[in-house]
Amino acid sequence: MVLHLIWLLPALLFLALFYIEPRRLFNAYLLSIVLILFAAIVSGLFVMHMEQLVNRNLAMLSLLILALFIPLSVIISTIYLIFNGRQMMTFEGRRLANLLSLFYGFAIALSLALTFFFPHFIFLHKILSLTNGLLIYGSYLYVTYILYGFVYNTFPVIKHPDYIIILGSGLIGDKVPPLLAQRLEKGKMMYEKFHNHPKIVVSGGQGVDEPITEAEAMAQYLRQVGIPQEDIIIEQQSTNTLENLQFSKTILDQKSKENYYCLVVTNSFHSLRAGIYMRKLGIKGRSIGSRTALYFLPSAWIRETLGLIMLYWKWHAVFLGLYFIVWLTNLFR
Repeated sequence: MVLHLIWLLPALLFLALFYIEPRRLFNAYLLSIVLILFAAIVSGLFVMHMEQLVNRNLAMLSLLILALFIPLSVIISTIYLIFNGRQMMTFEGRRLANLLSLFYGFAIALSLALTFFFPHFIFLHKILSLTNGLLIYGSYLYVTYILYGFVYNTFPVIKHPDYIIILGSGLIGDKVPPLLAQRLEKGKMMYEKFHNHPKIVVSGGQGVDEPITEAEAMAQYLRQVGIPQEDIIIEQQSTNTLENLQFSKTILDQKSKENYYCLVVTNSFHSLRAGIYMRKLGIKGRSIGSRTALYFLPSAWIRETLGLIMLYWKWHAVFLGLYFIVWLTNLFR
């Protein structure tokens, strides 16, 4: 029972912090620590009970199987990332943003190949100790943000919003593409859930290859699915997520003299970063994600991981700087 306190106490702290403010990225790291501690303690207790109930050899075999799960999961994940990269090329084209999972998978595969097939090249292994460390660090952040993003999106919307802000994304000509349509349908669903009371803010400017603003196209879509014009507010100057929320807040501050509560709607992979921006801008409320095609998620979450790293780049720079200093001190030993 005492061993279980090692993960239970951080778990209780996580629940308290999540209840107070789910839009803090610290919660993601705390959740990952809880899960790591839980897995380690449960695995250790399982092996100990196996040794007591059966015999030592079977317990050691169980421990070996559990240990093999880690490299096996890395290999399977690497294969899936490469396969997913090919899917993205087929369905979404060859733009750089669509090739991220492919590059990530190849980077892990190359690192594994060099590590295991060239064991006698000492200097190469010292270089790999740096690149492998960066891959492990990036992979930890990637998995951590995905896990917390899932928890964050699963938490139900309970409080009645005054406004629903739907974030824009690129258009196809003057038409709403499927990714943006999912956001709009989620916003419509939330609007109907709260008895058509909230006003809907559609936010998005005009790209260089777009004949109309994203906000105009979104407003047209909502009118076509039955949302009254008087319940739609248009913000059409923004060019990124931060501006979406900044400019929407400026409009709502002018319209509402009292404190108002917002529900920001975007895609599932994007809702965590949107929520963090909301907190930084002082917008009361939360964000929520719409359903996204599974094949789209690996590359999308890589982009979000990079975005979250840039958001808190100073902390990552300090950590990686210390790691690089330690690596340099060991390079010529």
